[in-house]
Amino acid sequence: MELNRRFGLALVVAVVGALTWSVISAVFGTVFFALTVASVVLPLQKRLEARGIPAYWSAVVTTGATFVGGLLVFSPLFVVAYVRREQLFGLVETLPETFSVTALGTTYELSLEEAQSMALDFMTVLLEDAARAAPDLSLKVLVFVMVLFGFLIGQGHAYRTALGVVPVEYRDAVRALHERTKDTLQAIYLLQIATAVGTFAMALPTFWLLGYDFPVTMAVIAGVLQFLPVIGPSLLIGAAALYHVSSGDVNAAILIVVVGGVVIAYLPDAIIRPRLAAMTADMPGSLYFVGFVGGLLTVGPVGVIMGPLAVALFTESVALLSDEVPEVPIPDEVPEVPIPDDAVAEPDGVSDDGSEGGGTDAGGPPPDVDGTNTDGGTDVPEPEQDADRDEDDV
Repeated sequence: MELNRRFGLALVVAVVGALTWSVISAVFGTVFFALTVASVVLPLQKRLEARGIPAYWSAVVTTGATFVGGLLVFSPLFVVAYVRREQLFGLVETLPETFSVTALGTTYELSLEEAQSMALDFMTVLLEDAARAAPDLSLKVLVFVMVLFGFLIGQGHAYRTALGVVPVEYRDAVRALHERTKDTLQAIYLLQIATAVGTFAMALPTFWLLGYDFPVTMAVIAGVLQFLPVIGPSLLIGAAALYHVSSGDVNAAILIVVVGGVVIAYLPDAIIRPRLAAMTADMPGSLYFVGFVGGLLTVGPVGVIMGPLAVALFTESVALLSDEVPEVPIPDEVPEVPIPDDAVAEPDGVSDDGSEGGGTDAGGPPPDVDGTNTDGGTDVPEPEQDADRDEDDV
């Protein structure tokens, strides 16, 4: 009776939650983002509590530190976009209207005028949308802080309640999914942020030594592109190389591809990621890319987090199922069934040794040396010769 009531209350919570989501769907992405960030910064709160700080104040400190850290990570992108907006427009406007390519003795001219116009229009619309979204962004930041703080305060009670609804025999699966969620979110946030910061630190002197006019701007863009899986800063390196080729400076294009490709695109992944391998959640880059792109195209910006998380939980569910299913060996080829010797019929009159005739049974056992048959029977002894008769013959 108690279990049925528990399931009934869980159903009520699900229905009310769906109704709540329909009402506050405009900030659903903000709430989801706050919950995922809270699960990542939760160890910081636990450490503060272990040092004797009350739960309330440890949640306050953790929320404040998370907010400040978010500003330090994401504010450079907005600052650079606002301060360098005129230079960015000027850079696009300096692109040549035509681009010549010579191949096999034939020169081809490509028109870049339409692409240039589309890029300028896109940048204009992007800046205008960002300016109009500033008030809504401020409100969403406030919602983010409130949800983050509320989750840190009540996360223990919420976890126990959610786990109590699940039947006992399935709680191990829920715990496994919970651990996979934490590992995946750490891989998305902590690992990507650490790699992005490392990319910025390595890209800044590289662009400065190569003589670019805006090394800070390009380094910030390279760091932000690190959040784009698989491609990453290589997109910026390729764009810079195409710009040099369109301007006729092939040597500069080769230099940025070689130096930038190694120092900016390759070394951060090769140096930082292996040292933080425990945060990768054993998720291949291909699956992460599928989740990233699929989530982004399906549910919008929040899909950057939701997509890889959904893929990770699906793979964990498949792993749990495979552990429960017994392994059934599948042979590579059908084995040959051995045929017993006595199943082969022999022709009549042919003994085992291949001779025809014979007074013994082919299937019977051979007689012993003393003349006693091994099948338990007794042979008839041969008659003895008369010794006196033999003497007379002599």
